[in-house]
Amino acid sequence: MTRRLLTVLAAVALCAGPVALAQEGTAPAQTTTQPAAASPNDQAEATPPAETGPIHLSLEEAITGVMEANPGLKALGHRSAAAAKNASAAGRKRWGNLDAFFTYTRYNDDRLVRPMSWEMISEAGGFAGLPWDRNQRHYGLTYSIPLYLGGQLSNNIKIANFESQKAEALVEGTRWQLRFNATSLYTAAQTLDRVEGSLGELVKSLEKTKERLDLMVESGKRPEVDRLKVVEQLEDARAQRESVRADRVRVGALLLALMGKDPSLGIVVDPLPDRTPGPTMTPEELRTAALENSTIRRARFTYDESESQVKVRTASFIPKVFASGNVTQNAAPSVDDPLDSWQVSVGVVVPILHGTSRFEELAAAKEQRSAAEASVQNTQLRVQSQLEEALARFKAAQAELKAARARVAAGTEAARIEQIRYDTGASTIEDLLRAQARKQAAEASLAKARGGLITAAERINSIVEKEAMK
Repeated sequence: MTRRLLTVLAAVALCAGPVALAQEGTAPAQTTTQPAAASPNDQAEATPPAETGPIHLSLEEAITGVMEANPGLKALGHRSAAAAKNASAAGRKRWGNLDAFFTYTRYNDDRLVRPMSWEMISEAGGFAGLPWDRNQRHYGLTYSIPLYLGGQLSNNIKIANFESQKAEALVEGTRWQLRFNATSLYTAAQTLDRVEGSLGELVKSLEKTKERLDLMVESGKRPEVDRLKVVEQLEDARAQRESVRADRVRVGALLLALMGKDPSLGIVVDPLPDRTPGPTMTPEELRTAALENSTIRRARFTYDESESQVKVRTASFIPKVFASGNVTQNAAPSVDDPLDSWQVSVGVVVPILHGTSRFEELAAAKEQRSAAEASVQNTQLRVQSQLEEALARFKAAQAELKAARARVAAGTEAARIEQIRYDTGASTIEDLLRAQARKQAAEASLAKARGGLITAAERINSIVEKEAMK
């Protein structure tokens, strides 16, 4: 009699689906300076009051709270910012390096303070007049810049930019997934609230039936076994209600954790709305939009990155051209004023033999490119299959909602008729209890169907990453 109801309740308890809290990583420890002691009044004003009771949230407030405070999303945001900084740093390497240097050297005997030149010999009148000293200081500036690296530098910059774009796409995709998770959990909480209310109505109805049966049994109008059957059904309904309450606590705790709040606070949600989400895009438009899903874009960025990596490995076979220069001050105790020197040079490096490792590295890069190309195709097919499944589930949820409404209407009327028939002695207690159980199962199915339709619509939105269902 109640097995069908138990099956419905189990499905309702799981209607939230898989929930990814997206809490990747933990924040690093921060070192803070101990502030000066504040007065008790100042501390009372500065410390916000802690939340102690259940939090009432609308669906929009829950989604906003998740987007603003989810720890995993914050971590991904920081990683995206770090990737953007790395891309900026890679681009600036093309401007070369300017460094300052200083050296102090003590030799075993006197040596020239600065590099020897014909001009120095002419001015000094011979070697004896050159600046010699065993204690020397050399300081100045040095600058180097790559003139041609065979595409190595430009492609490394592209790789850093692709990493930044992948991080941005991951943040975007995670935001849509978190939106779906928040909607799914919130709708599950609404559904469980409605099921709990329906079970409460069933408990009250069974309690009234039991009270009437107590009087009938005492007067001999009904056998004791009828009262025992009602007691069994009543206790079963109470147990189911407690199970639903436990599932409701679990769903609320998951939603609060998703929002970065204490899961023990509890959450109060709005009643489950009787609305039917509808598409704002045609199926073909949805399929086209799905091809721009952030997961697919990340796979494409990975392929572009692997293509640039092949070019980097190819550049290892190409000669490279560098330019450098320096300005140096050469000083020693025996020299009154520091002696200036400078130089500018252009050099070419021609790779000859690196143990054939470059050939293996190039072959490995090409294999990575082939793997990335296959991954793009695999990701596209996976996302397309997810969209087709989501569209089918949305259509099924619409049919389920229509059927559930009809079941509720029929179950309510059947329960009313069976109550009258039982009161007049035209039916048995089993008929009455079955009718009441069918009514309760129909109401639970209606709540599940409403929540399932909203969740199915939001699932489509999370795949195409647009407001396709409203």
